[in-house]
Amino acid sequence: MYSSLGMGYGTTLTPILLAFGYSPLQLIPTILLSEFLSGFASSYFHHKAGNVDLTRQSKDFRIALLLALGSVVGVAIGVNVAIQIPTNILKLLIGTIIFIAGISIWILHNCVFVYKTWKMFLLATIASFNKALSGGGYGPLMTSGQILSGVSGKASIGITSFAEGFTCLVGVILFLGKGKGLSLDLFLPVVTGALISIPFSTELVKRLNETTLKKIIAVFTALLGLFTIYKVLI
Repeated sequence: MYSSLGMGYGTTLTPILLAFGYSPLQLIPTILLSEFLSGFASSYFHHKAGNVDLTRQSKDFRIALLLALGSVVGVAIGVNVAIQIPTNILKLLIGTIIFIAGISIWILHNCVFVYKTWKMFLLATIASFNKALSGGGYGPLMTSGQILSGVSGKASIGITSFAEGFTCLVGVILFLGKGKGLSLDLFLPVVTGALISIPFSTELVKRLNETTLKKIIAVFTALLGLFTIYKVLI
């Protein structure tokens, strides 16, 4: 789902693994490391498939770099906050934002939006802050936010994968710098499954038309928002 829609990896995997007894501060760095590898691999395959253009002079590459820069700011703040305070209220807010974004894409999928640089930077900062805090929520915010800012559905998935790979690398370094360890027994099966799925997912995105893809992204974004809210309330 992550490579196909640019979302859902950490949002769904984190609560499942928490139920198996892993602690959040053990789990989140491990998921971030896995997404660092799968994110860059996914963006490469999306680029090769023509879903996104990540050559140096392209608009997609400039957007990806902007989002990566904004993500560094957000993840640096998020790592420090994650170690110090409870996050249920923030998770509830993020879940609500993700749900509204999904509904908005469905309603406005035929509209044309004007791209704004400041929107992209703010979006990346908020999404990466939540990523560092909870291990999830980055993809739904980034993918849906780009679409609502004028980026195509296919390009937004490849761009999100690239920016998230960079964001997760920074997050892992910061967590390790604060003495938080990785669960290697968990990392190997998680990253293996993610990498195996990437070629099939990118081909699926290539075959879908833009309108259908936006509707699918809208539905999954809204569902992941509701799932995030549900996790907080139960």
